Amino acid sequence: MSTIKTTTIDRATVGDCQSRNSQDWKHYPVTADNWVEACHEEKQKTGISYAEIARRIGYKRPSLSLALSGNYTGSTKTIAQSYVDYRKQVSCPYVEATVSRQYCRDHGLADAPTHNPAALRHWRACQGCEHRPKGEK
Repeated sequence: MSTIKTTTIDRATVGDCQSRNSQDWKHYPVTADNWVEACHEEKQKTGISYAEIARRIGYKRPSLSLALSGNYTGSTKTIAQSYVDYRKQVSCPYVEATVSRQYCRDHGLADAPTHNPAALRHWRACQGCEHRPKGEK
């Protein structure tokens, strides 16, 4: 896994990890219906390029640009889903990589793994992490 710096602004479910500034984003949470506007908003608010957004979601910049402009010849469902999935990630300080929120939830809310010292270190790090889901377990 490689580390990708992301802005965590969306939440998958109520009580999931989110950024402190999520209320400042107009297109929140990102869905397949509002992903185009959310992509434009991300570029504007974070200052990253469309090329960088495309790289983060696993597409080439021309494909993303065509999809955003409505000129993509194929279906944009997979591009939209890739963008929505990308926006539902967090940067895990323990593993030093970008991980899904489900991974974050599974480790942060699990019972303490007392049988495995390495897993216990990871679990302890999760307990004080800013991305740990709140209000659960």
